[in-house]
Amino acid sequence: MKKVSKAIKAFIAILKKPYLLNAVLNSEELLETEFQGLFPSANEKKQISFSTLFPLEKDVNVNPYSFLSGSSLATDFALLKLLCKKIEVEDYFEIGTWRGESVANVAPYVKNCFTLNLSDEVMLQKGLDKSYIQMHRFYSEGIKNVIHLFGDSKYYNYSGLNKKFDLIFIDGDHHTESVKSDSSLLFPFLKNEKSVIVWHDAKLDTETCRYEVLMGIYQGMPRETHKHIYLVENTLCAIYWPYDLAFSTLVKNTAPENTFDIQLRIKK
Repeated sequence: MKKVSKAIKAFIAILKKPYLLNAVLNSEELLETEFQGLFPSANEKKQISFSTLFPLEKDVNVNPYSFLSGSSLATDFALLKLLCKKIEVEDYFEIGTWRGESVANVAPYVKNCFTLNLSDEVMLQKGLDKSYIQMHRFYSEGIKNVIHLFGDSKYYNYSGLNKKFDLIFIDGDHHTESVKSDSSLLFPFLKNEKSVIVWHDAKLDTETCRYEVLMGIYQGMPRETHKHIYLVENTLCAIYWPYDLAFSTLVKNTAPENTFDIQLRIKK
C-alpha cells in the first residue's frame, strides 16, 4: 500500500507541477537504461588513469584555481595541461568559457587558444544574473594568446575560423542534445590522427557516470570512435583518445590507483 500511496502522491505532484515529469524522464537510472539499449556494446564505464595516460609525468601546477561554484576539479585542469604537453598542442578550442579558468590553465602551453561562450548581451536576454555574467572571463581576459569568441555553439560558424585543433574541450550546455550537437559539429575540426576531445561533467562525481552527458557524447561521435572514448579516473571528464589503452571498469568504492599530494598557495 505504501508504494501505491507514493505513486498517487507522485501523480498528483506532476499534475500540479508538470515540469516534474522532466525530472522523472531525465533521471539517471532511466537514462542509463536508455543508453544501454542504444549502445549495448559501448562499455561506457571503461576508465583510464593518469598513470596510464602520463606514465612519465608526476608533477603539474594548476594555476589559477578558484575553489568556487561551477568550477572544474583541480584534476580536470591538470588533465588538460598534461595533454597539452603530451601531444604538443598548438591550437586549443573550448566551448564554455565561464571564469576562464580552463583556458588560463592551458594558455602557457599552447600557441593559440579559442574559447566560445554566449555573449553577455544574450545571457542578459536569457535572464541570467548580472553578477554571474560579470564573472565570465575573469581569469582569461587579457591573456595574449586567448581569443574570446561569442555565439551559440549549435549555430557557430566553425569553418570561419580557418583552423583545426589539437585539443578540443567541450564544457557547454550539458543537456544530451547539446552535447550531441557540440560533439558532432566539432569532431571534423580535429587536426590529425593524434588530436583529442575532452568532455567535462561526463560523471556526476569521480565515481558515478552522468548518462545525460554520455548519451550526447556517444550519439554525437562516429560509431567507429566509441571504442576509444574513455572516462578519466579522478576527474569528471571523458576523453576521445584515438589509441587503444589499458583500462579498468568504473566501480564505486574501489581502492585508488593514484593518490595526490596537494600543496596550496593563496594568492590575491
